[in-house]
Amino acid sequence: MRTTGNRLSMLRLETRWSAEECAYRLTIQTNELITPETWIAWERSEHNSVDEQQLIEKLSDITLMFGVDARYFEQKTTPQSEEGNVISFPIK
Repeated sequence: MRTTGNRLSMLRLETRWSAEECAYRLTIQTNELITPETWIAWERSEHNSVDEQQLIEKLSDITLMFGVDARYFEQKTTPQSEEGNVISFPIK
């Protein structure tokens, strides 16, 4: 099961923003100083850690910043690709 921090990391990688860019954008969004180190700590946070709690407090602003629905972070499992969409190549 993915952590909230891991989902945040995946979302950042999908947008191709750096941690610095994300910290800056969230600082502008919240009018609170968010450092790149804080952002990285959130991405690396474990379940029920202090860093995860801080991340959860900022999720509404983060979802606005990335333009995603809050349910993105609530999913319990990662969506799996359908088996029919995979093209297998013969092994030579």
